[in-house]
Formats: sequence, structure tokens, C-alpha cells
Amino acid sequence: MVSSNARLPSAWTIADALKVHADDPTTTMPVIAQDFPVMDDALWQWDTGALRRITGETVTFKGWYVMWSLVAERAQTGDDAAGWHNRNAFAFIGYYYSRNGIDWTFGGRLLNTSADLRPDEWSGSLVMRNGSENVVDMFYTSVNTDVNQSVPSVSTGTIHADDSGVWFEGFTATTEMFSADGLHYANASQDPYFDFRDPHPFINPADGQVYCLFEGNVPGMRGDFVITDREAGHLPPGYTVGEGAGYGAAAIGIARLVSSYAQGDFSRWEMLPALVTALGVNDQTERPHVVFRNGLTYLFTISHHSTYTGGLEGPDGVYGFVSRHGIFGPYTPLNSSGLVLGNPSSAPYETYSHFVDPMGYVQSFIDTLPAPGTDPQNPATYRIGGTLAPTVRIALEDDRTFLTEVHDYGQIFAFDEWAASNQPDPRPAT
Repeated sequence: MVSSNARLPSAWTIADALKVHADDPTTTMPVIAQDFPVMDDALWQWDTGALRRITGETVTFKGWYVMWSLVAERAQTGDDAAGWHNRNAFAFIGYYYSRNGIDWTFGGRLLNTSADLRPDEWSGSLVMRNGSENVVDMFYTSVNTDVNQSVPSVSTGTIHADDSGVWFEGFTATTEMFSADGLHYANASQDPYFDFRDPHPFINPADGQVYCLFEGNVPGMRGDFVITDREAGHLPPGYTVGEGAGYGAAAIGIARLVSSYAQGDFSRWEMLPALVTALGVNDQTERPHVVFRNGLTYLFTISHHSTYTGGLEGPDGVYGFVSRHGIFGPYTPLNSSGLVLGNPSSAPYETYSHFVDPMGYVQSFIDTLPAPGTDPQNPATYRIGGTLAPTVRIALEDDRTFLTEVHDYGQIFAFDEWAASNQPDPRPAT
């Protein structure tokens, strides 16, 4: 067996990406009506995830569904297109709770401001601590865009609930997990546009150890990469690799926890080579996450039409890869191309930030939705989302996927209930 630190990453090749096509009904998000409901009139809402186990399954807590969301106050950003597109500068992690997984109540800010090592809180994972009754870890990205810092981090608290709702305590401090090292993953000195964010921790069933996926970039100076046969793949006769292909250098990264999970110590990690690279294809593989199903390992990630390089094209959406030999691969693209669910060409920016849970349910948010037959990039004719899209479901069938179900806006399905006392928790004194 090749060690996890000696293997080569699997390549999402240019030839694979040439197979990406929009509007296949089995791999395309349904068109959303322009009169979609808004979950929260006071907040923009985008990247979202359900409360889950570290093994991946969505859980409820004392009968409540819980989710975190990246949010920004509409009054602060401006409740218009300019405010929506500037939302990341005002982002923080909020949480919502629901009795039925459909009708949601905003609970407030998750992290105390004392936990913020940098101005912005970006995407991650809200995970119940194994072996505890109510300890929960928020893995997130601590960001300062002014000085180009992006550090996967974690803050710990406790979850509580009674008959009227859910609240959290703690989340007063943050631990930095790891940083881009310039050896396994590009850092800011190599690539001023480097991506290093979106931590997704999990237990690897093959060895019982805790690992973390994240978005990264191939190490090396931006623009200096040479596309070889390994990155090109099996190209058709006469095909020429497009100019600028070398600017696509996305990677799905992985690190192994060295310190103690049982003690809640997330301070020491071993950086490992990327699982999948997209050199020559795309410059972003955001929010990577994993599903273990029927002896196969499925990697999912989201990417944009605008981050394809070298003249390649593909829709905004969720992409995926499958391994028959566990987390370290090798991986091949799902559906031959990698595309799992893309936006329809009539609404190319309809949804984004898709997250696939172990049961195949896919949650995402609405970005911008054009009026039928209008320019999808014209703010005068599109409607801004900033709210959750209809949840859909996909079937995973070996190395293929199929869209099979459409559900309510922002709906969450739980695998089971977190094991905790059913007694209501006492509310803190105010």
C-alpha cells in the first residue's frame, strides 16, 4: 500500500472537463420560480450546513433541526445588488432552528466576537463531538481579506434546547488548525489569489483517524505551471490546450489530526498531499466534502463557470469524484466529467454552494435568478436570492449520479437524533 504522504494526487484532467455539458436533466438543478420565498428578510444567507456527526450524518438535537449559515445584515450591506455582491466583507456565522426542517427561526450569532482572530468568519462545518452529550465544534475559516489571510480554525461550545428553541453557549475562543505551507499547498507569496478555506472534518472508516478536507491550490508560482500529459489527459486529435490553462490550479486538500480529538485538541495537524488537483482545468474547488457509501468514497466540491481556465466551460454547481480504494484514492470523475449538479443555462447563477449529505440530499442557496428570457447578468432584470434554494436529492449509483427528487426551500432531512437527555435545558439567566 502506498503511504498517504507518498502518493500523487488524482488529476481532474482537461479531457475530463471537455465532457462537461450543461442542461442534461439528470445533472441539472431545476429551474426556480422567480417568486421564491425568502427565509429571512433581515439577513443575506448563503453557505449553509446542517448540524452533523463527525461521521457525516445530519442529526437533530432534542427534537430540533439545527443549521449554521453564513449571513450578513441587509441593513449593513445595503439591500440591493451591490450589497449582495459585497456580503463577504460583512459575513458572520449565524444559526437557525426548526421543528420540522422547513420552517426556520434565526437564533443569532454562533461565535462570540471574542473568538474572532480576524474580521470575517467564512464557511466550514458544525459538528457534534463524539462521546459527548452536547459539545459541538464549529470548524470555520478565519479571514482577513485586507492582508490576504485565510486560516482554517475551530471554536468549541455547547448546544442547548427547550420546548421553545435552541441556543448555544461557549464559542468564546478560536484555535487555528493549519495554514497554507507553500509545500503541499500554495500560499499568498506564491499565489496572491490563493484559496485555503472551508474545513470539513471527518473520521476515516478505514483507520478510525480524524482528517480534514479543505480547499487549496497546487503549490508553485501562479502562472508558471506547465500543463503536461498528466493534466491534459486523453485529448482528441488536433486539440490545443488553451491559453491561460496554467492559471487553473485548484486542489482538494487533506490534513490528518495529530493532537487528541477526544480531548478537543485541534491544534496539531499533518499536512498531506492533495487528493484531487484541477491543474489546467479550474482555479477553485470550494467546500470539499466526503460521503462514504457502499464501499465507495465520494468527494464533492463546488466550483464556478468563471474559474474554469484555458477556454474550458462548465456551469456553476457541484462536482464530484469517486474512489474504490478509500479516502486516498485514486479518484475518477463522477459521470465521466465530474459534473454532478449544474445550473441550467437559462439561469446560470441560480444556485451555488451545494452540499451533499450521506443520504444524497443536496442543500444550496439562491444567488441571482433572471426573469425568463432576460440577461442573467443584468441587475435590472434578475432577482437577488440570498436565501436557501429547494433541497434536491441525487442517487449515487457507482460512478454515476442522477437527480431524483425536489423538496421544499431550505429543507433538511435528519438521519437520526443525537443521543442526549430529552429533558429541556434550563435557560441562562438574563
